Amino acid sequence: MDEGESTRVYRRQRRRPRQAALLPLVLLGNAALQTIRAGHAVPTWWVPTALAALVAVGVWGILSEWRAHTVVAARGITRQGPLRARTWAWSAVYDIRVESTGNQPLNTHPRWAAYLYDSEGRRFLLPQLNEWQLDDPHAEVAGLRAAAWRHGMPYGQRAEIEERILRQAGRRRGWQGASVAAVVVFAVMIVVALAEDIAGTPANLVLLLVVVPLAALGLLGPLLGRYCAARALRLPRDGA
Repeated sequence: MDEGESTRVYRRQRRRPRQAALLPLVLLGNAALQTIRAGHAVPTWWVPTALAALVAVGVWGILSEWRAHTVVAARGITRQGPLRARTWAWSAVYDIRVESTGNQPLNTHPRWAAYLYDSEGRRFLLPQLNEWQLDDPHAEVAGLRAAAWRHGMPYGQRAEIEERILRQAGRRRGWQGASVAAVVVFAVMIVVALAEDIAGTPANLVLLLVVVPLAALGLLGPLLGRYCAARALRLPRDGA
């Protein structure tokens, strides 16, 4: 990306770890099987709707794997997603950072991935700029940042944008916690449905397995998001 360099294109060049490829197939296959088996106990519209949703998830995963990529050039950076592309001029980019994606005991996602932060502090994943496709993503991104500064990316940190980044990171953690809680609620509802079946009481599977977990997510997501965002802003001042 220097003056004599044209562009850098980061595409999928290496295979995913075996468990990262097999686990989504197992989960989608099991979900489809359970949906078909439950056909007699749910409304007629449920099975085709659920199967269509599972197919959409599978197609999205394939497009994310094979179509999504990142293009870096002297004029800016382009993030090609599964469907749409978006380009930022370097003057509109606040920073590019390699961040941890969290604990991955099953290694189903890269542990380190690159994200673009725009001038409003919003975060965007840069496809294929991660530890699965690069030997050293930290060094690669450090080189990109140095070149981007020469092409107009602002240098240094701004307090108001860092505050927005902290707040949004807190919101993400809150919604992640809410998602985990919704999965727990879903598991509890499965037990309730089995107990009702054993007792001979007809179970409303749509209510138990769809409405209740989604309601838990919708209730806990905003609450935990606001709490974690406020806590993320407070921690730096407490440690100052």
